[in-house]
Amino acid sequence: MSERLLIRNGRLLDPSSGRDEILDVAIADGKIVGLAPHIDASGYHVIDATGALVVPGLVDIHTHAYWGGTLLGVNADKVGPRSGVTTWVDCGSSGAATFEGFFHHVIKPSRLRIIPFINLSYIGLTQAGNLSIDVGELFDWRFADLRELRRVRAEYGSVIAGVKLRASNNACGANGPVVLPLAREAANILEVPLMIHIGNAPPIIDEVLPYLKAGDILTHIYNPSVGGCVLDQRMRLRPSVREALARGVKMDLGHGGASFSFEVAQAAIEEGLLPDAISTDIYAHNIEGVVKDLPHIMAKFLSLGFSLEQVIRLTTCSPADILGRPDLGRVELGGEADLAVFHVRHDPVQVHDSLGVGREAPTTLECALTLCRGQIIDMLDDGRAEGRTYSSDQSRKGRDRGDRK
Repeated sequence: MSERLLIRNGRLLDPSSGRDEILDVAIADGKIVGLAPHIDASGYHVIDATGALVVPGLVDIHTHAYWGGTLLGVNADKVGPRSGVTTWVDCGSSGAATFEGFFHHVIKPSRLRIIPFINLSYIGLTQAGNLSIDVGELFDWRFADLRELRRVRAEYGSVIAGVKLRASNNACGANGPVVLPLAREAANILEVPLMIHIGNAPPIIDEVLPYLKAGDILTHIYNPSVGGCVLDQRMRLRPSVREALARGVKMDLGHGGASFSFEVAQAAIEEGLLPDAISTDIYAHNIEGVVKDLPHIMAKFLSLGFSLEQVIRLTTCSPADILGRPDLGRVELGGEADLAVFHVRHDPVQVHDSLGVGREAPTTLECALTLCRGQIIDMLDDGRAEGRTYSSDQSRKGRDRGDRK
């Protein structure tokens, strides 16, 4: 049973309900049991949030959290407390061959909520990160084994929230025409959304988008890659992207190490392509670089002119709705007590895109407290570094060309 907590006198900003006011929040048994300007503190452990911002626990819809099972993985239990992210959506770190280990060794023991998308490839991302040459998980299309996905569905179907495909040359080579329809079929079999990553062609984005239907997700929407950019050579939104928007495909940022350009973002936003979710695509090779954590990415959108309410919406209720999880990303009586408390800093800082281009962010968010299911998630030190560097010159050169996540 969780502790009875009272978060007192904070500015509660909950885009789902439209609340933006000074309120007390009472928590018991992992649920929110009181929302009022003043709640009697008797029987509660009081947390003074005067001058601070209280928001729903953040939902990062694109992460890689299979630490120990893949070289890309970061430990959500270490990064979550410092960032306010209570729900981590792992995007395809594990495939059918490795899902059991991910579930039992990482997802179940975590103090946070980790929601997995399974990789179309049987091997998932076990090969990604430190090989001296890139060997994509679908360079051999036979790794897209639908029989094995059916097997995993029989045991873990209630846990798996989506299917993930990296549709770029470093992941599937020239196999796009084969693996794209297999990805569509896999999502249909599992009865879950399909998330497709776009990057350097092949395949080109116009070949990818027809396989996404309403409720599916396109990620890395502001990447500058050749053949995978949402903009044409005139910096106009491609007709295929407009068609995808019209039929209800969801648009995810997926910042990553090489997948976000301020120039592309500015032009695409002016063309009407707004994100449905702001996410990190955080992994071991970018956590100490351009990504860091979700509040750092949120600051980049504040630098683009988004309001604080907008960036909170795009990291709480909006990604939760994409996941079909109306119980997450909002603050409501009887609901999950997932909350984050931030200090809002108005000292301008320089932030950079994946190409190294800088902008000034007028506002940043500094996490003071993270609660998941009513539990305060304390900082954790497991004695290992989360960040990694690429292990060889050859691997590094390949990724410097943009052939990376």
